[in-house]
Amino acid sequence: MTKATIYTATKCPHSKRLKEFLTENGVDFEDKCVLDSQELLQELLEVSDQRAVPVTVVEGEVFVGFGRRAERRLRRKLGA
Repeated sequence: MTKATIYTATKCPHSKRLKEFLTENGVDFEDKCVLDSQELLQELLEVSDQRAVPVTVVEGEVFVGFGRRAERRLRRKLGA
């Protein structure tokens, strides 16, 4: 099974939709809320070179945001 790491923020609607998408598609994920610590925010910066959320990492590939384009790319990557 594919596992994803996601960087999110609690009140971000795109983060919420991303989590719903992954759950609906049976993808196990580790949720790292960047508001929880400076270390997680720094980790996000190292992974994506930015502070924007959500960011998804699947098998080393980074997906920034969760709009139509990111969703299509994720679907292809996950085979969903």
